[in-house]
Amino acid sequence: MIKLKHVILLLEWYDYRIHRGVAKVAREAGWQLNCPKDPTANGGILNRWKGDGCIALLQCRDTLEYFRTHKIPVVDMGLGNHHLPIPRVVTDNRQIGRLAAEHFRDHGYREVFALNPANVPMYRERFNAIKDYMEADGGTVVELETEETRLPELISELKEIAQRRGNRLEELSLGFFAYHDNMAAQIISLCLQNELRVPENIAVLGVDNDDLINAGLTISLSSIDTDQEGLGRQAALLLRHMLDDTTFTPHEDTLIRHSPKNVVVRSSTDCYAVRNPLVADALHWIKHNFHKGIQAADIAEAMGVTQQGLQKAFSTNYSRSPGQEIRHQRIQTVAHLLGSTNAGLQDIAKNCGFNSVDTLISSFRREFNTTPGQYRKQRRQEMKTH
Repeated sequence: MIKLKHVILLLEWYDYRIHRGVAKVAREAGWQLNCPKDPTANGGILNRWKGDGCIALLQCRDTLEYFRTHKIPVVDMGLGNHHLPIPRVVTDNRQIGRLAAEHFRDHGYREVFALNPANVPMYRERFNAIKDYMEADGGTVVELETEETRLPELISELKEIAQRRGNRLEELSLGFFAYHDNMAAQIISLCLQNELRVPENIAVLGVDNDDLINAGLTISLSSIDTDQEGLGRQAALLLRHMLDDTTFTPHEDTLIRHSPKNVVVRSSTDCYAVRNPLVADALHWIKHNFHKGIQAADIAEAMGVTQQGLQKAFSTNYSRSPGQEIRHQRIQTVAHLLGSTNAGLQDIAKNCGFNSVDTLISSFRREFNTTPGQYRKQRRQEMKTH
């Protein structure tokens, strides 16, 4: 009789999507999977547990001590500095920073604010990444003094910054990057309690695309989809390899980074950081109509201004011309559809406002220096790798 393998999922923060990703592999592998949901009791749970493998977030002192003294195959899902010869599977925080920077840049924000990451490795990686990508494009990221543990002080610090710049906070349009969705939800609540408008005064972007958090908000949250289910699956596949191949000896530097998917845009960043109301309205109109094959003249007509007046307003207040913005939104949507769907080029061209597939291909090549087919193949290869 084949011996049943018993595996435990031990998370100090619980996410049902990670659990689901691990559970799917467990079913494929024939594991008996248990997932206790009381992180304060991890040490006691392990001391009473007899099993074959573990997927854990190794931060709790008792949990760490257990794995220092017990030779059980384990995969770590955190960035804690424990110096154990245990492989890790974590979210790719560099790519999260890149997606955040691109999202704010595309909405006209040249300056983004973020909390002090303190001593949290994940926060520091995400902060450094968005800072690097923003600065590479001529923007800046302001690291605030406020930390997550003192979040109620955030609004006071932002008001002081605005005052030093000769403004009231209520008159500004700021971009704010939160390290995870729960933090983002708290920031939105603070803004509303202080009669600040979201996204007009403060546009908030979160991370993890947690549908349960978003369901409880009056202003829906834009968030980076980190593919938590895929992250759990990746960790479980690595553990399965360790359990099936007893000769596999992981090194403490073994680190697999799982790529996020994309930014899911909702109300909390549905705004453009431009002072000119005409340009702001035009940008929103482009966003909702670019797929119809519009041109700059159509925008001017919709806004009730001359084409020359529209061009002048954009050149003074925005980084792209009306025509460039139309092309940018079209081609970015094409890239998203290529990476996330199996739709053919004919359907993508039709849904993104291109007159023909040939026009789509030539425009895509100019922007990405590759063909749509090569781009889709590369994206799928990246998904397999991660």
